[in-house]
Amino acid sequence: MTTTRELVADRRDQYAFHDDIVYLRETKRGLTRDTVEEISRFKNEPEWMLQSRLRAYDHFLKRPMPVWTDGLDKIDFDKIVYYRKPSEREEKSWDDVPEKIKATFEKLGIPEAERKFLAGVGAQYDSEVVYHSVKEELSKLGVVFMGTDQGLIEYPEIFRKYYGTVVPHEDNKFSALNGAVWSGGSFVYVPKGVEVPLPLQAYFRINGENTGQFERTLIVVDEGASVHYIEGCLPAGELVSLGDEMVPVESVAPGTLAMNSDGDLSTVVSSRRRNYTGEMLKIVPVSVGNAFELTPEHPVWTIRRERVARSRRRTRPLRRWDVDATKIPATEPEWLPSGELNEGDLICFPVASTTRDHPELSDNLLRFLGYYVAAGSAFENGVSGVPTVSLSFHIDEREEVDDARELVAALSGKPAAIYEVPAKHEARVYVYSRELMELCHLFAGRFSADKRLHSSIMELAPERQALLVETYLRGDGSRHTRSNGRTLVRASTVSRTLVFQLQEILARMGVYAGVQVRPGFSEAMADGRRVTHRQQYNLHYEEGRTVNQVWFDASRNCFWVPIRKIERRSHEGWVYNLEMASAPNAYLARGFAVHNCTAPIYATDSLHVAVVEVIALPGSKVRYTTIQNWSNDVYNLVTKRAHAHAGAKVEWIDANTGSRKTVKFPSIYLRGEGSSADIISVAVAGRGQHQDTGAKAIHLAPNTTSRIVSKSVSKDGGRATYRGHLKVAPGATGVVASVRCDALMLDDESRSDTYPYIDIQEDDTTMTHEATVGKISADQIFYLMSRGLTENEAQNLVIQGFLEVFTKELPMEYAIEFNRLVKLEMEGSLG
Repeated sequence: MTTTRELVADRRDQYAFHDDIVYLRETKRGLTRDTVEEISRFKNEPEWMLQSRLRAYDHFLKRPMPVWTDGLDKIDFDKIVYYRKPSEREEKSWDDVPEKIKATFEKLGIPEAERKFLAGVGAQYDSEVVYHSVKEELSKLGVVFMGTDQGLIEYPEIFRKYYGTVVPHEDNKFSALNGAVWSGGSFVYVPKGVEVPLPLQAYFRINGENTGQFERTLIVVDEGASVHYIEGCLPAGELVSLGDEMVPVESVAPGTLAMNSDGDLSTVVSSRRRNYTGEMLKIVPVSVGNAFELTPEHPVWTIRRERVARSRRRTRPLRRWDVDATKIPATEPEWLPSGELNEGDLICFPVASTTRDHPELSDNLLRFLGYYVAAGSAFENGVSGVPTVSLSFHIDEREEVDDARELVAALSGKPAAIYEVPAKHEARVYVYSRELMELCHLFAGRFSADKRLHSSIMELAPERQALLVETYLRGDGSRHTRSNGRTLVRASTVSRTLVFQLQEILARMGVYAGVQVRPGFSEAMADGRRVTHRQQYNLHYEEGRTVNQVWFDASRNCFWVPIRKIERRSHEGWVYNLEMASAPNAYLARGFAVHNCTAPIYATDSLHVAVVEVIALPGSKVRYTTIQNWSNDVYNLVTKRAHAHAGAKVEWIDANTGSRKTVKFPSIYLRGEGSSADIISVAVAGRGQHQDTGAKAIHLAPNTTSRIVSKSVSKDGGRATYRGHLKVAPGATGVVASVRCDALMLDDESRSDTYPYIDIQEDDTTMTHEATVGKISADQIFYLMSRGLTENEAQNLVIQGFLEVFTKELPMEYAIEFNRLVKLEMEGSLG
């Protein structure tokens, strides 16, 4: 069992003290790009982390302030100091911690707690972790418990693999703020099969006035991969790449191999859908046939046009395609919600990197298949039933006809015949061969609109694929010399799958080809007949170079393609999304890299903006307990999220007292069969306080269970808000879930709000929901007072009983401390 607990205390009762600390380093008040770079420079971080911070900072500036909860407009970001370093380094011996800081934490009981019942303990003071220790016997087993900054340095591969995969910077405005200025927090890694019998604990202390604390906690238990909660973000019919073809997103099943944003094949872990009513965006690149649709929050791998623009006079406006290609390799792309994209921004078209040799595909067969997909047919004659393969050419294409005859004869073992139709300017090369007909069907399909290249062809090295492309263009292409002397190559097909496959192959050959779509139509002929023309896909590029205004990025093995325009429409219906096993958790929509879409959870703060990511891999157990007791001048708004894989159990025990404003919704996503979630959340709101708390349990796999219990107490005009989200996704059969929300108000001035959201998309679900709002009964108080208690003592006893569901989950030391904090909050609430 692995248990992680966090205790936060500041300026309450004996904690209400301030230390006169001379900080070794600190930034100026306010947040600028220079502030972010300065923090990273102070920490001597690798370049990728600096770029990650800057990307988060840019997103923070662009993202609007959440408006669904009040009071956030009072935060003045320009008054906050975003980094203060109180100590030179993170210590492993308590004796080495600076004396003033050590005295502070001794008042909070850290050394005593460590001796008595902790497997490991950490302490953060303002921006930096000053102390971390883990018991020696656990350290020998490979348990890692250290500051997050230290984890970045000492375990770079594990850290980079999981960092930001559960809560990405783009998740919400304040996860972006944390990503820009994070400092401190805990990094925990527990190897497979290792049980930590005692809790690991972290303490966080804000000492300096107007100081922001932005710790980042990353907990990985057992083995596995990086994962994200997925909600649907592509409409039905939108195409995603499986490597060898593009298929509608709604047809992709778990276990399918799909192309990810690195150009590699990756397993689809799950496919999700939800009902969506709202705006749908159509991103139209310069290759308009690759236009794709998605919801506004769906992230797209992007480079902002302004970041790679050519230098120009200030008086000259920035033109849409005015890009300095030399800037692209040095510019870090970012995952931007599609709703934030602009015309001219560059989006990523990855080049497939998977290469396998298939000896059964001879050079002759590849060259023949090029002719076949261009203008061939393979069928059994309807009269005689004779298997026939036929290739059509213009009657004047003698060189191509002779070449095709040789290939057909070599592959079939029979001489190929020619049938000429001068009236139609047509010459057909044909042979009667079942073996060759079956090869055509296997590797390239049967009919014109259904032609597609077999996956083995799509895996070949580019130089071998070029053999097929060369004969395809000879059979169905045209070349036109432009006025600039360059040769424009065009080809057309009625097969949507084939055109995108050819585009992908050309990309592997170093050429980005544009795709145009000509809609189908019907027309009346002079003889009274009506002819229907199918939708046609036109491929085009200039020989020896890529499409204008498209740039190849060798460092990332992709093309950067500008957005020509963005169209908008209303949508009502299902939307879909895929979760990929690989990192980044992204796939391709019509060839372009899009990330899986996360449901926003806004958690904001002027002083305390934390992010916690917990990854519970198969069969693991994690308990995360938080007792937060901030002072009344603290905005405590955090994003805390866990992912539970097959058979994993995650328990989130969360208590909130103090603070001016708390916004926190511990969330558990049940991603594997048999996983379970248990969330117990309590909040106590006093005068001038708003506890906006709750919980989320998202069932994405069958036979999962969850329990949400929320308790709130409000007094002296305090406000307690419960926001809960329980979701059962399609396919998550056998789910058992329960939600209980109880609110207690101690006077007429206080307020309690409840906003439950329950989304059940699977009939085979057992779900219960209960909610109560009430006051302490006068009869209860009278009865207890008749037993010798004062009025305040009677009230406290009732409240402690009301909150027992939480306190009984705590170790004795924590339960006593929590009950004492509640008692302090209740003092003076009667009379």
